[in-house]
Amino acid sequence: MNKQADWRDRIDSALKGNRRDAYSRYLQLATVGLDGAPRCRTVVFRGFQEEGNTLLAITDGRSQKVAEIARDSRAQVHWYFVRSREQFRMETRITTVDLVSQESLVADVWSRLSEAARAQFFWRPPGEAVNTGESVPPTENPPDNFLVMLIEPQQVDYLWLGKRHRRVISVRSGDTWSEGEVNP
Repeated sequence: MNKQADWRDRIDSALKGNRRDAYSRYLQLATVGLDGAPRCRTVVFRGFQEEGNTLLAITDGRSQKVAEIARDSRAQVHWYFVRSREQFRMETRITTVDLVSQESLVADVWSRLSEAARAQFFWRPPGEAVNTGESVPPTENPPDNFLVMLIEPQQVDYLWLGKRHRRVISVRSGDTWSEGEVNP
């Protein structure tokens, strides 16, 4: 899908208007746990895929969310921009990709990470005890456990909490989006 959806323009504007706040790049991602219960965590928005409306985030392939996504790709994203008072709730499908499946994309995302962000992928697996004596190996190339999450919105519920609240629902059908304003 190459056409940028209307909701994308609203997110681009919110990102621009809230760029002074580092936390405006944090979004909440809820998946379906292996036990069927919801699981929610914060992830960092890493941009959009070059063409289209797919959000990018990263994860450690050894984390629980990877198994959850493999079992059920449905997820919900909640993203709130404090300064502009805008909320985006997205029903999504998530796919994870690695260096083997999408080399150029994964290498590009890896190259834009700070050294501190890269180092985390060389730590012990998530949930294991910390070993403070560990040294971090060179981080020039991504390890096998570095994954990029492709977050593909299927529906976007936008709410602006300004003087006159505004709510717009955008729904994907195939390669097209339709949207309508609803009562907040």
